[in-house]
This record gives sequence, C-alpha cells and structure tokens, in this order.
Amino acid sequence: MTDKKNNNPLYGLKLDVLLTEISEHYGWELLSESLEINRFQFHTGMKSTVKFLRNNEWAKEKVENFYLYQYKNFPTPDDKQLSIAPRNRFISEDQQAGEPMEITGDVVLQIDRASRLRTYKTTDNGPQTTKESTRSTEEPPYDPSNPWNK
Repeated sequence: MTDKKNNNPLYGLKLDVLLTEISEHYGWELLSESLEINRFQFHTGMKSTVKFLRNNEWAKEKVENFYLYQYKNFPTPDDKQLSIAPRNRFISEDQQAGEPMEITGDVVLQIDRASRLRTYKTTDNGPQTTKESTRSTEEPPYDPSNPWNK
C-alpha cells in the first residue's frame, strides 16, 4: 500500500481538490476547450461537476490525465501505462512534478490520444473498462435548459 501511495500523486487526492487546483490555474472555459468536456462550459458548481465526473469514468480519467501530465507536468508515459486508469498507474520515483504547462494544440491532441486508449461500455452492473482503440460511448450533448437530461 505504501508503494501505491509513494508512486502515484493521485493517491488520496480528492476529485474536488484536483478540480479546484486546475480550475484556479486554467479557468473553466480553457478547461472546457482543452479537455473537450462540454459540461465544464456550463460549470454549475463544484459539487455537480464532481458528481458528473464520478458518474462518467471517461471524463474523470481525462481530467486526471490532464492533472498529471499538464498541470503537474510529469513526463507522458508509454501507451501501455496510458491504457491503465490514472489512479492505478505507476510513476517512477525519479520523476518529479514540474510547473504547470501552457495549453497548446499539441496538449489537446495528447489528452485526446490518452483518453482513446481506454474505452468504456455501460452494462446493467455499471460502466466497465475494456482495452480497445476507440471509445464506445461519447459524452451526451449538454442542454442548459435541461441539465438533468430528463
């Protein structure tokens, strides 16, 4: 258990703390554009955003990848490591967090590439992860007049 704690900066980090850090640094509009998560464009509060991320594993992992490799500026791992959920990845001890990176077009492509290495299909038992080359579910369109999608 101590290995997991020492080798993953996401260990013990709550999602709301992670979101607060990156949103204070980059802002919700820039996060919406770079992560391509429409929900951030209509940010209705931290509690609802955290709930959205917990219910949508693909979005949560996109945010966690962004946090690790753009905000904390860890070196991007190989495809084998990227296909593992961010909270389960091993980060070697010689890699140290750096200063947050500026968001460029390359950053957006890198985040999208990392998220496509994992796929999610919803079953009666909840979302399950599979290793395929494309995502099986996409973010549903967000309608501000109907935020609960009912």
